[in-house]
Amino acid sequence: MRGLIESLKYTTSLNLYGVFNLNLEYFFRKKVEEIRQTVSKLKNPAVFDLKYVPNSIYIRKELEAVVEKIAQYNVMNVPSHIIIFGSRGSGKTVSILYLLKVLQREGGLKTFYVKARENPSSYRIYMKMAGVEKIGHSPNELMQKALETYGERSVIVIDDADFMEDFNILYTFTRSSNASIILLTQNIQLINRIDESTYSSMLPSKIYFADYNPDEIYQIMRMRAEEGLHNWDDKALKLASAIIVRDYRSDTRIAILSLLKLAILGKWDEETVKKAIEEASREVESITLRELKDRDLIALYIVSKTKETSKAYPIFTAYTSRYEGRFLTKPTFFRTLNYLQNLGLITQIKKRVGKSFTIEVETLIDQKMIEKEIEERFGGTLKWKQT
Repeated sequence: MRGLIESLKYTTSLNLYGVFNLNLEYFFRKKVEEIRQTVSKLKNPAVFDLKYVPNSIYIRKELEAVVEKIAQYNVMNVPSHIIIFGSRGSGKTVSILYLLKVLQREGGLKTFYVKARENPSSYRIYMKMAGVEKIGHSPNELMQKALETYGERSVIVIDDADFMEDFNILYTFTRSSNASIILLTQNIQLINRIDESTYSSMLPSKIYFADYNPDEIYQIMRMRAEEGLHNWDDKALKLASAIIVRDYRSDTRIAILSLLKLAILGKWDEETVKKAIEEASREVESITLRELKDRDLIALYIVSKTKETSKAYPIFTAYTSRYEGRFLTKPTFFRTLNYLQNLGLITQIKKRVGKSFTIEVETLIDQKMIEKEIEERFGGTLKWKQT
């Protein structure tokens, strides 16, 4: 008992109401020490940030084709436009970001990178190109400044091109500049959305980044381990790569996070490898959910409960009216669903009902994870009510 009281003396204090308060200074120091001990197991913690571009990457043959086209552009000054497509975690983004680093070191070509998920309209992309932060400039003014900055000998990369709301920037730069454009997308069906005149100006080469095979995933994990860890178990990496290819569509994000978890645990046996991969998969999904805006999360929650969009829409408008204070139209609702589908969280299925058609939604993420995010974000205030 005396030992317990003695320990409480350093971790808590009694407030005016006779209730123990946590000693925040002690708690902070304790947490700092715990984190330091964890980080000490890693050579370079930054390697395991999913946005990190490593010092060296696995060079897949598809990337060689991209490099050849950009090299030709660099020498001949004849732009090549490219659409790179492949599933999430297939190395599209890290490969192109690494290429942009090379181009910046080599000189001769300007580079510009933007994510359409965060900047879905041409207007927003022009703002980024022009270095303008506040809305208010005319579209033509921003377009001209973008052309002045990146109109010659530039490589323009638009990532998450699935989320583009219009293609004015593609039309403008393929008609009025000498820049090369690279689009990164999960679905090659993107080309069906691009209008004919823009597509005929662009005439892009289409390069498919196939899912990695087990040896390629192993090589990627090994390279991350060499840069980020003091030690690791090669057999465990090979086992993990086989599981990730078999059960998780070769998703390199899961490979990187599971490697981090194994390093922190310091255990490399088969059971721990499987557990680390499962936890990494859930973490990837959790990150995606956390990055959703409130409206998108509400829509996901509703369609996870009510599959028919005709029934889900009135529920959606009821909730968004409550949280945003305004009524949202049906086109807005379906744009939200398309956004969620592009993220790989849902799939929309067209079904015949009698003489008409309806769209049903299949949720591709664990229902419990959606409900947990709803609970944490809305404090349990978003209650389900079927209409």
